[in-house]
Amino acid sequence: MTVIVAGHVDFDTTENISEMLHSVKPLIEGALSETGCRAYSWTEDHLTPGRVWVYEEWESSDTLDDHLNTDWYRNMLASLGSYKMLPPSQPIYKYRVEHLEPVYDETPKARGHFFTADEPVKTNMAVIVAGVIQFTEVDQVPDILISAKPHIDGALTEPGCIAYSWTQCHLNPGRVQVYEEWTSSETLEAHLNSHFYQDMGAHLGSFERIQTDSPILKYRIDLQQTVYDETGVAKGHFLGTQ
Repeated sequence: MTVIVAGHVDFDTTENISEMLHSVKPLIEGALSETGCRAYSWTEDHLTPGRVWVYEEWESSDTLDDHLNTDWYRNMLASLGSYKMLPPSQPIYKYRVEHLEPVYDETPKARGHFFTADEPVKTNMAVIVAGVIQFTEVDQVPDILISAKPHIDGALTEPGCIAYSWTQCHLNPGRVQVYEEWTSSETLEAHLNSHFYQDMGAHLGSFERIQTDSPILKYRIDLQQTVYDETGVAKGHFLGTQ
């Protein structure tokens, strides 16, 4: 089953985030070359100075666990640890994906409910929305995101919104990583019918974008745990499961 790793790390605001992320480019590229790695991004949050969002996608717990025992992982920790990292405000989580599909159906309409899933849904299964969008004018990206603050702040006030971040990838500066987390399909569906969603769409639509082959996906989550166990060791497998 697919596993997502997500969360954020805060650094002192005196650190140059762009330079820091460029310095770990070989380690990011190395992780992306590993078996089972589908996504591995470290991106800057322009609305919270010093904040870097982590988003990884692995084809299984086994491939994530393999990564956590590689030099790519250990060297990444060492490199980031050489900067002024602040104490964590919340842990990095891993999420086991029960089903995934595009946010937009064939019409295309954005849908919070899962329209390709046949299996029954457990009550209040969390949903992650993730993917990338690409802007033509690289220099505009920080301003695009900063000027979207009212829409982002508004979405974060909606019932069921756990995370709603739009962050810049400095290794591909025109790229924006989208990451959202909702308590259920119902709360995501409500968001997709809200003015915050419509206003964000209109805002982003006012800037020229490059069409990508990768759709924005939504992921139904059946298990969530911290990456680090109580001893401080990072684990790819989910505790208490086979």
